[in-house]
Amino acid sequence: MTDANGTQNNSGGGYSAAKGLGTPNHSNLSSRYATANGANNGANNGANNGANNGTANGGTSGASGASGDSYGKFTPSAKGQPSSRPAKSRVTAEKSTRLATKRVRRDRRRTGHAPIPINRASNGANSAPVSRTTKISSQGATRAIAPATDGGTSARPRLSTRSAATADYPGRVPTSRNISRKRNARRSRKTPRSLLVISRLIIGGLGIAAIGGTLLMAAIPDKEASEAPTAEVAPATPATEKVAPFPITLNQEIAPLKAQMQELPNIYPGLTPKAFYVDVDTGDFVDLDGSESIAAASTIKLPILLAFFEEVDAGRIDPNQIVAMQPEQIAEGSGDMQIELPGTQYTALEVATQMITNSDNTATNMMIDLLGGAEQMNSRFQRYGLEKTKLNNPLPDLDGTNTTSAKDLVRTLLIIAKGDTLTLRSRDRSLNILSRTLSKGLIPAGLAEKGALTYNKTGDIGSALGDAAIVDLSNGKRYIVAALVERPNNDGRAAELIRRISGLTFQQADQAIQSTRPPAADEPTSTGEAQTTDLETNSEAVADPEAPL
Repeated sequence: MTDANGTQNNSGGGYSAAKGLGTPNHSNLSSRYATANGANNGANNGANNGANNGTANGGTSGASGASGDSYGKFTPSAKGQPSSRPAKSRVTAEKSTRLATKRVRRDRRRTGHAPIPINRASNGANSAPVSRTTKISSQGATRAIAPATDGGTSARPRLSTRSAATADYPGRVPTSRNISRKRNARRSRKTPRSLLVISRLIIGGLGIAAIGGTLLMAAIPDKEASEAPTAEVAPATPATEKVAPFPITLNQEIAPLKAQMQELPNIYPGLTPKAFYVDVDTGDFVDLDGSESIAAASTIKLPILLAFFEEVDAGRIDPNQIVAMQPEQIAEGSGDMQIELPGTQYTALEVATQMITNSDNTATNMMIDLLGGAEQMNSRFQRYGLEKTKLNNPLPDLDGTNTTSAKDLVRTLLIIAKGDTLTLRSRDRSLNILSRTLSKGLIPAGLAEKGALTYNKTGDIGSALGDAAIVDLSNGKRYIVAALVERPNNDGRAAELIRRISGLTFQQADQAIQSTRPPAADEPTSTGEAQTTDLETNSEAVADPEAPL
């Protein structure tokens, strides 16, 4: 009975120690009470029974109670007051615990982790473990674990996850769960290498594309800016593209001369004349439908001659440069160059001369190509102020698609004669070529016998006949006239009509000459007869020595 009681008390002490572990986070009061009861019961029962087994178990119970106190003493009591003074056996147990703690710290310094000592009772081979001290936190706190001693029938106390991990791996300190979570978090946030490579390639491609786009935008004009109404800019035109005004200032229209011209269609029914006359000295003029468009025929060669010498003055064409005739440039009609073989070479000045003097169509086509083609020529015509002059087809233009007007032809001859556009040498060359034209049967007809010099260019196709000329009188008077006639197919009366217009204009310019002496107040001066009478009278007066000078 004594041994049984002693053993039973030992069991009670162990259970009390287990209760101390079971509530590690509760008040210190329960833990200290459990420790005191376990120590007192073990000591009293061992003294009364006197048995060695009971004494040993009682001591074990006291130690277990002390172990329970070793955890509970770190927590204040529920009421904030210290517990009762521990018994002597408890003091001995605390010393044992402190020594065990020192050994644990020493072993940790040596090995880097704390060993897990296991205390077993001395009841024999079948005795179960009494307590297990484990390092469970970085703060140095220990926890006592005592399983049941009833042969395994009692339920095993619940171990925390950290204590279980330590029991499974004795002698090692388990890795902190927080550290593991941080490492796992870092692993989960790490970007796969393949994604990094792909993202870098995409970023690099975008950068290259941006650089390339910038270079292209710098090289290519902004389409939207060119289409914007406010940013629309017309193609730059050279300074020479400015439309020139009429070469001279037009003064007043000569009514008597115009009335005489207007009677000509009545004399030549079926013919439609278009003429323009201007006195270069006074600016007086006559406009007989001179601004209306009409088939140009070969008269379109006049502005081409002007363009040629303009290029010579600019230095872009050398008058002595060699020009070879191409097969596609050979044209029928007027001129002798058409009988030459393709590849025949001429100087540029010779081609220009044949175009005017012999009205050579092949030379005209060569000159058009030399000057840049029909579009370039039309641009020049507009710059000269030729409103109705346009080159639509190469020569011969038998259908009359190339157009001009009488006023445009007079303007062209004025530009050549004044020398404002051409240099003096180019002007002289142009007049020299125009003076040697072979066709003198229209405006120049009969004027040479009257002492006049003419510089002209004719044009002749089935539907139209025309001529334009500069006329210099022997007395120094100069005028320019252009006459073109629409006619039925090759109607010969058109030539007679042009000669009639030429005669009227010559008469007007010749009558404009005034005498060197102012006439008397009663002497008429408006007609040629009056002037002739005046001259005869003056001759008689000069013969009389008594007459005043």
